[in-house]
Amino acid sequence: MITIYRYINGISLNGREYVIDEEDQILKFTNEKQALNFLSDAGVEAKDEEELEEYGIYFETEEEA
Repeated sequence: MITIYRYINGISLNGREYVIDEEDQILKFTNEKQALNFLSDAGVEAKDEEELEEYGIYFETEEEA
């Protein structure tokens, strides 16, 4: 599973803010393509994880958590 996050105020020393659903639960995606499609629908124009970093957005897998 993959989650999407950014650092609060863009500073990595701060905690992470995750994309959540209507019930305040962290959204989990089955693969990177699904996560990128979700972000694309929200107006983020990135084709891969490297381009997401330009927006200050990152992916986290369950293994990294």
